[in-house]
Amino acid sequence: AFTESDARFVTTIAGQAALATANAHLFLNVEASRRQLEAILNSTPDPVLVIDPQNRLLLANPAAARVVGVDIAKSGGEAVEDLILQKSLLDLLQAAPSEKQSAEIAFDGGRTYLATASSVVAEGRPVGRVCILRDVTHFKELDSMKSEFVATVSHDLRSPLTLMRGYATMLEMVGELNDQQQGYVRKIVSGVENMSRLVNNLLDLGRIEIGVGLQVENVPIHDILERVVGALQLQAGQKNISLSVDTTHSLPATVEADQALLHQGVYNLVENAIKYTPNGGQVMVRVRVEQKNLVFEVQDDGIGIAPSDLPRLFEKFYRGKQREARAQHGTGLGLAIVRSIAERHGGKVWVESELGKGSTFFLQVPLAQPKGVPSH
Repeated sequence: AFTESDARFVTTIAGQAALATANAHLFLNVEASRRQLEAILNSTPDPVLVIDPQNRLLLANPAAARVVGVDIAKSGGEAVEDLILQKSLLDLLQAAPSEKQSAEIAFDGGRTYLATASSVVAEGRPVGRVCILRDVTHFKELDSMKSEFVATVSHDLRSPLTLMRGYATMLEMVGELNDQQQGYVRKIVSGVENMSRLVNNLLDLGRIEIGVGLQVENVPIHDILERVVGALQLQAGQKNISLSVDTTHSLPATVEADQALLHQGVYNLVENAIKYTPNGGQVMVRVRVEQKNLVFEVQDDGIGIAPSDLPRLFEKFYRGKQREARAQHGTGLGLAIVRSIAERHGGKVWVESELGKGSTFFLQVPLAQPKGVPSH
């Protein structure tokens, strides 16, 4: 007969056996998940890299080995700075834990990849970073072809537009025009001026996007504000809009930037605010320093922007769907130019808005440009 000690022993053995069986099932499940993940990573054409908090390589799929040149079988556990030659990719991997970050990286052979890195967080703390690269060479080539086409067509349009405007304005010199004829002439001139503005914006945008003429110098911040506000005071006054500058923040004397482009970026934002602010409204321009960046704020109490329009507001030719926005004449390129100017300087542009309560646009540029940027 079994004693009480024997029963306890059998119970212990049974418990251990059950635990071992559960662990075996758990191991099999984990191993199956690992193999499934490995198969997915091995089959994806996008390079994938994973590092730990000490910046050591944990994972690199075959695509990463082919594109980046790291072999996980030989280099697993090594510091990424000893394995990766592309500085921009290395900076992305070693960036401080934050939200998702992206950068375009050019590799040997003329291929361009969009690299996106984000932190992996477990139990509230970062345990590493994962980086995925997507080949965007074809899209870059298409965008370049499109820009060249637009620039060529826009340039070829300038001469006939100049002729049309010249001859239209000369009609009054030929003989006296009646009211109806004068109305026709005004419509012709207005249409030509709108088309000329579109052509100039297209050419400006093309030059900014390809980096032509970026000349960095120490730009006086207050001069930018005075020139922009001075140039737009008349336009604001025609709508009885109060256009003012808040200078309460302590600012450095200068910012490293392309003076013409920075002026154009701030000008476009203020002009846009005036355009969409009703008669008797207010437009306020503020400037502040945030960490190592200079931030221009342009606040208005205009019609505001619908939430559905916000994600696409800085795209080329995009116009808001609101009736009030559609009623305003424009090329749909002003804000796209601002975004390109910000990005050329290593900055960004964004907007905060509430429908019916106005908008605040932000243009952020670094106070100092990286070494190697062309300058005077």
